[in-house]
Amino acid sequence: MQKGEHLVIIGCGGVGGPAAMMSKKLMPDINVTVIRDEDRFIVR
Repeated sequence: MQKGEHLVIIGCGGVGGPAAMMSKKLMPDINVTVIRDEDRFIVR
């Protein structure tokens, strides 16, 4: 990905959260957006 591009991740309950964190760590110049729709927050 190029500097300034956007990465959209849908979901955060399974691997979406870790994928967002790893993407930002590996490619700090991109914008990462996580879309979530949860009734309750689940702590694992």
